Amino acid sequence: MAKWIDVAAASDIPPGQKRCVEAEGRPIVVSNIEGMLYAAANVCPHAGMPVGEGDLVKDVLTCPYHGYAYNVTTGKNVDYVDDEPLAMYAARIENDRVEVELP
Repeated sequence: MAKWIDVAAASDIPPGQKRCVEAEGRPIVVSNIEGMLYAAANVCPHAGMPVGEGDLVKDVLTCPYHGYAYNVTTGKNVDYVDDEPLAMYAARIENDRVEVELP
């Protein structure tokens, strides 16, 4: 059964920003795109590196290790559409806290 895990204060992730967090031992990067939260595994599907260390420009997060770029609203690779996407999780704000839903 899925459950919601508290990972950060809502104020820690303002619009246009991202934050690397952990939810029950899982590395996750949460991005705030125009007030909407998107959570993805902080593991680049290309080589397993922490994609969340890269730059977020609008809704594209670029892995700093090999340059693979992902749309954080969908998880899809923006350059190689058939490549494996980022694993995505639901995210929400509840009582001024960011929560991520884990399966």
